[in-house]
Amino acid sequence: MQNIRLINPEKFSGNNDLQEHIKFVLNYAILAPSTHNSQPWLFKIKTPECHIYYDPKLLLPEADPKTRDLHISIGCAIENLILVAIYFNIFDSVNYGPFENKEQLVTIHFKKYTGTKNNEYKRLLDTITKRINARGSFSSKPVPTDLINLISSTTQHYLAEGINTHWITDKDKITRLSMLTAEGLKTAYRYPSFRKEMSHWMHHSLTKNKDGLPGYALRIPLLLSFVLPTLVKWFDLGSLLSKLNYKSLNSAPLVVIITAAEDNQITWLKVGRFVERLMLEFNSFGWQTSIFVAAVEMGCFQNEIQKVIGTNQIPQFLFVVGKIDSLHQATPRHELIKKIIS
Repeated sequence: MQNIRLINPEKFSGNNDLQEHIKFVLNYAILAPSTHNSQPWLFKIKTPECHIYYDPKLLLPEADPKTRDLHISIGCAIENLILVAIYFNIFDSVNYGPFENKEQLVTIHFKKYTGTKNNEYKRLLDTITKRINARGSFSSKPVPTDLINLISSTTQHYLAEGINTHWITDKDKITRLSMLTAEGLKTAYRYPSFRKEMSHWMHHSLTKNKDGLPGYALRIPLLLSFVLPTLVKWFDLGSLLSKLNYKSLNSAPLVVIITAAEDNQITWLKVGRFVERLMLEFNSFGWQTSIFVAAVEMGCFQNEIQKVIGTNQIPQFLFVVGKIDSLHQATPRHELIKKIIS
């Protein structure tokens, strides 16, 4: 079976078939992270454009009632697509709508390939295929301040969009955020409807499913991975899972929180683009990233997050940065052809 992450940039055709070029760069878009690895994106190629939709069959009413995470996930895919298109010098512009079809979120406009490439983006192409949502405990090695400053400087244009980054290295604040995340998880898992939805996306480690979360991606032992979905569905494991998440988040040397002045679909898409770029940048320098959104998604904890980081803006996303010695394999993906619609 073909490894969907083994993409050879040298196979990008040098001819003038823009439709084939768009298909090629879409192979990178589908490697973006998404809630429960649900992969909620759909693509329609109408050369020289690519229309991006959400799949209404993949809504998560319990985990993501506002569809914030769905839009952020698709924003991550959009950023992958644009970064690769910039590398091949075929990106023209992006349009956030509104569109007549409410399921359409974005139109990407492309231009003909001229044979030149923007080589400074090559490292990000390589990183897209290798990035994972790393799980486990992080080493105590601090993230260098000069690296944080470098990555921050590459994303300054998002400030004009009303989107801000909060870099948290203070241990007391990280501990407080870890506690809020743990409480967010415990709150969510109290609801049988949430547990039922969550269990649908959990699979054993030998699964052939192309979406969802295999046990290995959760660092679950093989035998336990076969029964965990059933346990999650019928029993409240929130206390146990919250302790594991607390331990992981609290071990991280850097927590990154994205806030925004507004709270709407276009903002969420732009937040997704922003966080994907940040995570790719850190990964390209050999640092792992891991996503924790329980406290953000559970609205009752947003005010507490605002107090910790000192902002009136709305918390949108949280991830951590650090070093993990033992990394699990990447989560599966559907083939691109399954995500292209006519």
